[in-house]
Amino acid sequence: MTLLRRAATFALLAATVALSGCGGGGDTPPLQTTSDRGFPLGDLTVKRDGGGTLLSLTVEIADTAAAQEKGLMGVTKLSDQQGMAFVFGHMQSAAFWMKDTLIPLDIAFWDNAGRVVDVQTMTPCTADPCQLYSAAQPYTSAVEVRGGLLSHLGIHTGDAVQLARRARPVSSGAASP
Repeated sequence: MTLLRRAATFALLAATVALSGCGGGGDTPPLQTTSDRGFPLGDLTVKRDGGGTLLSLTVEIADTAAAQEKGLMGVTKLSDQQGMAFVFGHMQSAAFWMKDTLIPLDIAFWDNAGRVVDVQTMTPCTADPCQLYSAAQPYTSAVEVRGGLLSHLGIHTGDAVQLARRARPVSSGAASP
């Protein structure tokens, strides 16, 4: 009889462990898809050909004119794992500026092939006129990070950039047939 009880106890324990992994009831919080400031979030990496990852960030994504205008205005602190990606969707050469941006920033511009075309350091500006920062070549996207980070990591023209927008989790409504 004790062997039968042990088998039943083991089966109950195995079922409990298996079910605890289902349904999202675990200790891992869901991946955040929107920042506290209301921007969509993404994951950005910069790699060198034939080498490893140089930079891995969680980025706020500015892909509308209003979001791009706001950018990092008013932000007082940025960790080495945070940034803001500006996604335009077409080649362009518009200049960036630092109006009402309170911290120094580095910016890397990349083209539609995902290659860095320019890297610059930008200084804060709280009063007009503010300096304009133009890329050396047309670009489709740019990322801003804490000032000094890109040069510290040796990121330069030709490095490969990948940006993936975080997907919203699918709700688990009614059971499937």
